[in-house]
Amino acid sequence: MRHSYLVPAVVLAALTLSACGDEVAPTSSPSSATPITPRPSDAVGTQIPQGPATPLFLDRARAVAQAVRTAGLPKPPEGIFLYGTRTPDLAFDTTEQKVAWIAGYVAIAPGVQLGSGGTTRIDFTDGPSVSVDVLAPRPALTAAIGATHDNCGHMAVPAAKCILVITGGSLKTVEVDTSAGRATVPAWSFTAKGLSRPIVALAVSPAVLKPLPQPTTLPGLADPDRDLLSVGSLTRADGNTLTVNLHHGKCDPDLRAHVLELDDMVIIGGSHAPFDGACVDVGLSTPATVTLTASLGDKPVISAETGTRLDVYPHLR
Repeated sequence: MRHSYLVPAVVLAALTLSACGDEVAPTSSPSSATPITPRPSDAVGTQIPQGPATPLFLDRARAVAQAVRTAGLPKPPEGIFLYGTRTPDLAFDTTEQKVAWIAGYVAIAPGVQLGSGGTTRIDFTDGPSVSVDVLAPRPALTAAIGATHDNCGHMAVPAAKCILVITGGSLKTVEVDTSAGRATVPAWSFTAKGLSRPIVALAVSPAVLKPLPQPTTLPGLADPDRDLLSVGSLTRADGNTLTVNLHHGKCDPDLRAHVLELDDMVIIGGSHAPFDGACVDVGLSTPATVTLTASLGDKPVISAETGTRLDVYPHLR
């Protein structure tokens, strides 16, 4: 059986192989637009303008505020955050190799000695060095693979070929971008059977270089209305000025950014005018700058889409 000699990354081992504040008053409903002819690509412009909060946005913002207070006001994130993955420049030569990696079916060839951990440091271009423990090769692989998804036997990948065999490894350093600036970080460089380039996996714990928080909708919060815009990253928070990326379709009409200022939080989002039909081009992202009536201070900025906290991460490109 395959599982007698292949193991998911989480148990990777050497193997023997036999082979409430002031609210903005709503405006009147915006005009609709026809979906038949998509808007030209330059119709959005370089910024989505701020507009008075619509009743639809205000209803959503109030629901979000209630969900945030129920869950507890979120605190600012702490630590150093990694911008990017734990496997810089990861690439595969075949579908079989990629599917095996994603499934966590990674084996160490018999007799291969990969070395051990130890201590070293992370050097930051714009700051002091930080002493860290070096992850041993197997934990580094486990952290690099992360959550597994088994498609072996599917996607035209025979189960018998769903294996990636590590044939060697050495410790090196790589440069990565973090919230503390550009950093030189220890990493394991693994060779694998049939793979033309090494697999480079960071050799520091995810607790040291944390992954960027991913937004998840707060419990009890319904999906937002289709005429509200998805909220991306907060790129600026300066006094009473906030800049956020809003996601939309190319033919979404009358894009507007909105904000609701409350005593304990600021909720940001956007909307477009309703229209019938499908948008030809979706998945676009455009910045929007909103001006608050007072300085933000220490209030959290909350996404009107998910209810999660938005923070500006330094050095994020």
